[in-house]
Amino acid sequence: MAILSDILLFITTALVLSITILGIVLRVRVDDSFTGSFLLVLAPLSLQMCLTLLSTYLGRTLSDTQLASFPYQIYALGVTILSVILTTAILLMMSRYLIKLLPATDAQKTLGNRLLTVFIVLFFLISLWVIIAKSRGDWLQAFADTMHYHFFAGSMFLVIHGVIALFYIKKATTYEEERLLKGISATFLPLLVLFPLDLLFFRKSNFKLVYLSFAVLSAYLYYFISRRYILTYEQADVANAQILKEYGISEREGEIIALLVEGLSNQQIAKQLYISPNTVKTHIKNIYAKVDVNNRLQLFSLLKQ
Repeated sequence: MAILSDILLFITTALVLSITILGIVLRVRVDDSFTGSFLLVLAPLSLQMCLTLLSTYLGRTLSDTQLASFPYQIYALGVTILSVILTTAILLMMSRYLIKLLPATDAQKTLGNRLLTVFIVLFFLISLWVIIAKSRGDWLQAFADTMHYHFFAGSMFLVIHGVIALFYIKKATTYEEERLLKGISATFLPLLVLFPLDLLFFRKSNFKLVYLSFAVLSAYLYYFISRRYILTYEQADVANAQILKEYGISEREGEIIALLVEGLSNQQIAKQLYISPNTVKTHIKNIYAKVDVNNRLQLFSLLKQ
């Protein structure tokens, strides 16, 4: 079981870290709010996973004498505090990101942010008090309890996020909102099943099955990022005027093509051009028919020629 948990921990950490690096690269390239929001969640998550992996590795390789040494106790105290801070940051950033996605009023979002912030700060303070009080100065014990249970327990808070996302999916106003809310609900609702399985099979292991939910979240964000950025920003920056003229594209259809190239959804295009989403769909259907393509990627490929 130990070998299996170590392998799963390594795979999960590598996946989360690689997606975080991809987010950093895209943030530098396009400087977009989407990647900025992703990184606020992924950065502390990557650090937490790397910290867990490092602690597991040291526990496997250091001798009993080294593990009982004063420098290692200082390391254990530092990692304990840092892990609590990172877990709190993950919960806080994920909460704010979810509330930002919700199709709610500004007043409702402000209230939601304040309530969740209060709960998360209380979680942070209670975590420190429980860990320090229980250890009674034994930092190795505090370190072990933190690695085994704290991030694991804090993850259960995210079930609330999954429920909220599921409730608001049908109220989403844009394609991006809908896709991301679906991803959040699909990521965190399975925690209800994974949590009891961890208590049965991975109770004393640094790895927990609930970490797989974060791997799923990272993979979903990768899918979203690659779809929105790699397949959109790498396309033509502006519509090819010669091609538009050649295929008899009207001025309005040209405006819609330009907005499609920018990565806007049908709802966003409708809002910007002051027309209905159905009208946008009709224009896009006519554009596809005129240039003989079936989807946006084919259209973007044509414009690059």
